[in-house]
Amino acid sequence: MNISVEYAHIYTHQSINDEHKLSLRALGETVSSIESEKNTAFLVVMIDDYSFPDPTFDYARFTSWLADQGRKPDLIIRESQLIPACDDVLRLLDDPKLRQEIIKYIQTKKKYPCSLFIAAWYLMRLGYIKSALFPHDLVAGELINILPESFKPVEEKGIEIIKSAGFENKIKDIHYKFLPINIWPEAKEPS
Repeated sequence: MNISVEYAHIYTHQSINDEHKLSLRALGETVSSIESEKNTAFLVVMIDDYSFPDPTFDYARFTSWLADQGRKPDLIIRESQLIPACDDVLRLLDDPKLRQEIIKYIQTKKKYPCSLFIAAWYLMRLGYIKSALFPHDLVAGELINILPESFKPVEEKGIEIIKSAGFENKIKDIHYKFLPINIWPEAKEPS
């Protein structure tokens, strides 16, 4: 089985820090476990250039650091690139209350909620949302997301969106390895 593993999530206003180093250690354990079961790990990194955009972020330096650590990803994607996929997910929602809540958030905040990006990203990695940004050969049957524990509430909201988009039966294919750290950026998205 192919398993897509997300790790080293970083915001463009951040520098490489202990969180990212801890993520790489967790990745090593995760990949070893995946390979011991004769599965294939696809490594993916999300760079959040949307929530707290910083045009001075050095993508090449971050990519080189990952490669120097022996953890070069198969794909790096910027969160802002997922906006069309977010629109696709929004159109799929069958819960009118949830859809209206998200639309109101977008209209009020003038930005998409993190939970909608999560849903789009996970459905893309599972192959249910198509995008030229995501190569078909990286589509996986399961996901493992190595993320800070402080992300749990927004991740839960993302799962709620996935369910409402008609993929409730795919939730069992989404797994987490939460890191015992709290790095949520300056502002927290309301649930």
